[in-house]
Amino acid sequence: MANQKPSNRLSRRGILTGAGAGGVAAVAAAMTTATPAAAAPGDPVLQGADNNAGTESTVLRSTSDAATLDVRNTATVAVDATGFDAGVLGYSSNGNGVIGRSDIGYGVIGVAGDLGGIGVVASAPDEYSKTALSVRGQTRFSRSGLATVPAGASSVTVTGLHLYASTRALALAQRSTAVWVKAAVPNPATGELRLHLNAAAPAGGVPIAWWLLEA
Repeated sequence: MANQKPSNRLSRRGILTGAGAGGVAAVAAAMTTATPAAAAPGDPVLQGADNNAGTESTVLRSTSDAATLDVRNTATVAVDATGFDAGVLGYSSNGNGVIGRSDIGYGVIGVAGDLGGIGVVASAPDEYSKTALSVRGQTRFSRSGLATVPAGASSVTVTGLHLYASTRALALAQRSTAVWVKAAVPNPATGELRLHLNAAAPAGGVPIAWWLLEA
């Protein structure tokens, strides 16, 4: 039996979290006072000030071919939206609700910050031709890896994993031999995944790809 630690193939970048809108900019109401100006409900929007719409909504409408609202920040976060049900809601009747693009980072990031949270949800009715998730291109999963059963052994153990009672494991041999993967057994108590063959591995060993998921 051999022990192997999973390789972390997903590069981890620092994720921008909790980026606030910053302090309210001080706009002088008059030359003789230092009280910051603020826009009240019904007033024009003031740049660099706290704008309060009260119980009303603010609507921007346009028939332009360009964006109705173009917000840019060359230093940090361009838009910081906070809501009770949703921070950002995107909808389109004839296109994409939300598009995320990046040249060097991540186009879209979803973070689960508390117990029971889910970073990203893809949902669709269980009906014909309605797809919840369509991935175009390569995919990577941090809870997956490759472990090799050495020649003469019948199992290999992957250590250092975060396993739970709900964790299930899938495994498939990556080399065609007379032996095959008999079982993939996660152990939440020890944080180990044991991969078993039906017989001893031949010369050169048997590499096994494994993948963890919750069910």
